[in-house]
Amino acid sequence: MQWDDIVGNSESIERLKNMLNSNRMPHAMLFTGPSGIGKTMIASMLAAAILCSADAGKPCGLCQSCKSIERNTHPDLLTTRPEGTSIKIEQIRQLQQEVALAPLLGSRRVCIIEDAELMTVQAANSILKTLEEPQGDIIFILISSKRQLLLETIISRCLSISFQPLKPNVLTEALILRGYNSVQAETAARLSGGKMGKALTFLVPDGLADRNRAMDIAAALNNSSMKFVWDTAAVLDKLERKEFLTLLEYLSLILRDMLMIANRQDDKLLYNFDLTEGLTKQAGSWSEYALMKALKEISKCRQSLQANANPRLTGEALLIKLRDLAGGG
Repeated sequence: MQWDDIVGNSESIERLKNMLNSNRMPHAMLFTGPSGIGKTMIASMLAAAILCSADAGKPCGLCQSCKSIERNTHPDLLTTRPEGTSIKIEQIRQLQQEVALAPLLGSRRVCIIEDAELMTVQAANSILKTLEEPQGDIIFILISSKRQLLLETIISRCLSISFQPLKPNVLTEALILRGYNSVQAETAARLSGGKMGKALTFLVPDGLADRNRAMDIAAALNNSSMKFVWDTAAVLDKLERKEFLTLLEYLSLILRDMLMIANRQDDKLLYNFDLTEGLTKQAGSWSEYALMKALKEISKCRQSLQANANPRLTGEALLIKLRDLAGGG
């Protein structure tokens, strides 16, 4: 990839390129912004450009350094990411040992720390010492989608650069250029909230499986039997809590779209653009009051699950309420 392949966030990208071209790279940077918008990709691009041995047009993609990065074998590019749910003190200590070594291919090294907010307190305090007293020619790039969870002392030692989601039309156009048809591209762009990484996950085979399952549930609610409630609750109970919450998020978006259709809003405001026909059909079975009430019930259910409520009982209670509302409640 080249810099021109990156879509959006042009001001932040130009800022990075200017620092690179003027050889004024800070020793530590913090990339912030929502997950899935390409921060890690941009960090990797910047690392490749920093380590590239070409005189201009970095990264060139042709030198030994660029080829090593493409193969994920560059000895001077160090990457630390969470092991399990956190970045542990042992990982930071290992990193500090590697940082102390001299570069092998060039004159400097680059260290990328992904999901930096997941560092344990001990790990964060340990990396802080390295950021305060950097040794050798090394550049740190910390990546975080939750800046507020980082130590203020770490933030103060880094140059912060923020990245934002793309506008849906910009992301749609970028996806079409990658070969996806307009309906696929627009649906992925809207559901992703302007996040390229997330949009691409919707475009792989079965990428919309969870969304489609939520649509099946919504479509079956009207005139459903209690057997549907028990059977569906049993299926939901087998999901991981995170998967259950994701399904509820999609169900909220589907009912929200039905409410928009009921209010005769522009189709361009729908998230599930590819399901417009089915959503329009389903919306006719609900009153506006019922849809608004259903959205509140789903929100309460998500809060209960996040508070560690029993998934089976919570799911059953929600489905009974949604079934009653779909029937004209």
